Formats: sequence, C-alpha cells, structure tokens
Amino acid sequence: MTVRRLEDIPPLNADLPGVTVRLLKQVEDIELKVMDVEPITSTPYHTHRHAHAALIVTGTGVLRIESGDQPLSAGDVFSVAPGESHAIVSHGPDPLRLICLDCFV
Repeated sequence: MTVRRLEDIPPLNADLPGVTVRLLKQVEDIELKVMDVEPITSTPYHTHRHAHAALIVTGTGVLRIESGDQPLSAGDVFSVAPGESHAIVSHGPDPLRLICLDCFV
C-alpha cells in the first residue's frame, strides 16, 4: 500500500490551460484519474473511443453535451458513451474536481 498526497502526483497534461489531470491508478484497460477544472474554464468539446464516468467531488459547472448543458455539483455522477461529444465546464468560484474512470475496452 502506498499513501501519497494528490498534489505530489505529476499532472498528465501540460497543454490544457486551467485543466489538470492526474493518474491515480491504471489496471489493464481501466484508468482512475482526478481532474481539476479551474473556475471559468472548460475542457475542449471532444469525443473519444472509450467510455467515461465521473463523480463530482467539489465545485459547480456543467456537462456540455449535444442535447444541452447538464448542471454539475458535488455528489453528482455522470457517464459519457464512446463517441459522445462533451465538455466539462467549471462555473467557479472554486475549481471543479472530478474523480474519473476511463474504460478502454
């Protein structure tokens, strides 16, 4: 067993201003990550070939999908199907923190 501080885990991405993704664990085709989206910031509107699920830990924002914005706040969970266009938008004043599970099978 290993105990670490989240801020000691290096971010995966350096090219998304205001968005920090940290890989907590990878087991075969599944990744567990923590994503922080700074206030008044968004991930790009995008798709991917894998399923994606998340639990909102802190903050408020919206899940932007084709059918419209879905509000997000602490305790909410959502899933995105493979190929479904989406973005995660933080409305502040605090960062939107998500625990994400990506399944690549």
